[in-house]
Amino acid sequence: MKKSISRLSALAGSLVLITSLAACSGSNAAGSPEADFPTRDVTMLVPYAAGGPTDISARALATEMEKELDTTVIVENRPGASGITGLSEASSAKPDGYTMVFSTDDSFVQSVKRTTPYSFESFDAVGGIFTQPYVIVVPSNSEVSSVEDLKSSGPLNYAVTGWANPTHVNQAAIFGELGIKATAIPFDGAAPASQALIGGQTDVAMLDAQAVMPYIKNKDLKALAVLTADGQRLDYLPDVETFEEAGLPVDNQTLTMYGIAVPAGTDDAVVKTIKDAANTARESENFTKLSEDNYMPLLSEEDAANWYDLLQKKSASTVKVMEQFNITVE
Repeated sequence: MKKSISRLSALAGSLVLITSLAACSGSNAAGSPEADFPTRDVTMLVPYAAGGPTDISARALATEMEKELDTTVIVENRPGASGITGLSEASSAKPDGYTMVFSTDDSFVQSVKRTTPYSFESFDAVGGIFTQPYVIVVPSNSEVSSVEDLKSSGPLNYAVTGWANPTHVNQAAIFGELGIKATAIPFDGAAPASQALIGGQTDVAMLDAQAVMPYIKNKDLKALAVLTADGQRLDYLPDVETFEEAGLPVDNQTLTMYGIAVPAGTDDAVVKTIKDAANTARESENFTKLSEDNYMPLLSEEDAANWYDLLQKKSASTVKVMEQFNITVE
């Protein structure tokens, strides 16, 4: 009888121990760093200089994300080497969600254009935010008034905002497919490229809408066609045809999209927390107004979710065009 009681006591003790361990395990899971994220400030790296469109957008987005994450989102600029400096730092950060990067797609594509410390596999995508449409423009006094006129033009000099960047690669593909002899003239950004076009130093340019809209409104430049994410005309340029309508090549064109990524290996729950905050932030009244005021439409829900996949697919066509037209980078 005493042995039976002893065995029952031992069994009861074992059950208590198992229950205690299970309770401790549940408590640890609920109190894990991932479950509690965020418990401190979050850093958003921007691989471009302060004051530019990427920086301004990042700070506006960060302000809205703070409301959702209930913590401070610190924006830090890491300019240099076409975005490589900032993305290199972001890729080597601890994958705990406390470091994210907000950037245009060109900085990610650098990894297929040249040797970089990171690749597409170095990051986990959070999601896309908005896009930067491109507009083909000519001087207001140009005899070219449509894409059809452009197709029949002679040798052209076209402005690009940097060697081997999207404005260069895109235009090389366009003029190559149209059989137009054209020479790229590089400038340090969209503003000097626009001024050179207005001054007659170049004949045509494909530039981002944010940069050229003030000149179009002032009638210094005229728009021939627009490249958009959804293939639809822009609300603020309703009379300007799309690339598709104008019969211009689209498949090998790269459209600038802005998005957020974190170092690869970040916990799924943390990524979801950041993604939910970013989606709510980008649809907020303040951020929506920013996108409208700067002529940068928000990505559709589908494109925002698939932003990183779209980016990787487009990078392959970018490399192909560069090889075809012998566009090299250092």
